[in-house]
Amino acid sequence: MQKTKKIIVFSNKLTKKNDSKTEYEVFNSWENFIKSELEPIGFWIAKDFNDNYLSIVNNIRRSNWWYKYCFSEDNLNNKLLDGSLDIDQAIDKCNLSEEKIAKLKFSLGGLAPSEKLLVYLYLREGLEIVPQFNPNAPKLYTYPIIEILSDNQNDLDWYQELIRKNLIAYKKLIDRVRLCNKCSSAHIYFIDVCPNCKNIDIKRSRFLHCFACGYVGKQEEFSKGYDLICPKCNAHLKHIGVDYDLPTAQYICNSCGYVFEEPETIYRCIACGEEGSPDKLNIQEFYSIEMTLYGREWLLLEQKKIIFSVLSESLKYVSLEYFQLLLDWFIKLYKRDSNFSFALALIKFQNIEEIIQFYGISQSIEIYRALAQRISEMLRNTDIVCRDDEYKLWIFLPATKKKCICNRINKLVNSIQPESGVKIKVYINIQYSSEIDSEINAEFLMNKLDKTDD
Repeated sequence: MQKTKKIIVFSNKLTKKNDSKTEYEVFNSWENFIKSELEPIGFWIAKDFNDNYLSIVNNIRRSNWWYKYCFSEDNLNNKLLDGSLDIDQAIDKCNLSEEKIAKLKFSLGGLAPSEKLLVYLYLREGLEIVPQFNPNAPKLYTYPIIEILSDNQNDLDWYQELIRKNLIAYKKLIDRVRLCNKCSSAHIYFIDVCPNCKNIDIKRSRFLHCFACGYVGKQEEFSKGYDLICPKCNAHLKHIGVDYDLPTAQYICNSCGYVFEEPETIYRCIACGEEGSPDKLNIQEFYSIEMTLYGREWLLLEQKKIIFSVLSESLKYVSLEYFQLLLDWFIKLYKRDSNFSFALALIKFQNIEEIIQFYGISQSIEIYRALAQRISEMLRNTDIVCRDDEYKLWIFLPATKKKCICNRINKLVNSIQPESGVKIKVYINIQYSSEIDSEINAEFLMNKLDKTDD
């Protein structure tokens, strides 16, 4: 028998309804819902609960059910809601979401903000996260879902890393905002100042230029009743273009007396008081955001394979077939001439699942990325690496006789171990050419190295 699906309804008036299609539980507060210890497939807010909806939706997005659909009966135009539907439509949407969740190969508990955002977008196919204008926000725009999923409210730019990795992408330019180059606030205003002394006490005036003596001054200085008389040479100015003209300079500074054509414009930051030229302002563009096809594929892949794949960023691989062919050839060379010494090392990653479960996929990627970088720094240009589908790393080291490689690798692993929490476990084994039998081949040698770590 198919299990009945439940949705959590917040309402002051609605009563519990059971029929062949839906079953839901009604609560008049978030606290009462928490006490019920029910596991919801989604949430629905009745229109009689509109006055209290904001605290409900914020509680949902900050809870362990942050990824669940939350619909409202009325269109409340909130970016944290998933729109308005009637309750039966909401049930159908939530059931589809449960099917998508079942396809994920990892737990939704303990995820990093970046992983949460990817899951949120994955469950809402085709969703565009549109920045919301907020005059009280430092940069005038916010992404509400990014803000509420963040661990640190002082760091809301972590999603840029997902952009860089092409897991999410900008779609449509919404606005372009200029920011203070000191505190990155968009709360700035512009003022006109004197280009000479930077004082704001400037006035727009009309100036006259006397052709007789060359004097330039305010029109008020030349006005004598209905006549224009030069205050310097007393010449009567009757005809413009013959006795005088109007120069382009239209401003005067009441502080330093400087006459100029156009004032200088500077910005002043309301948040920190910084002043400067507008061309020094930083520019930030706000786009709508959507999940890429690559981001969806990345999320649906087995997470253990994702972790192992990050080793490719720092290590150059050859195929397993080529690796074995090369190893066979070197074994034959060594049989003919012992000067062709070599070593074969195996590094087997043993507890990737445990690392992912404890740290989440994003932090685990960074841990193994650091390990790959250290291994890469240890290797020589002549060393050859391959990996197989069983999370094993094979390293062929030609012209190698020193028997200290295991210790070096162990020290390398210990150097990047997390300070607390689950530690990386690896099984390391190495075989030197001086230790191999005369009738050995590549496949036999690799099987010999690949022993279970007791």
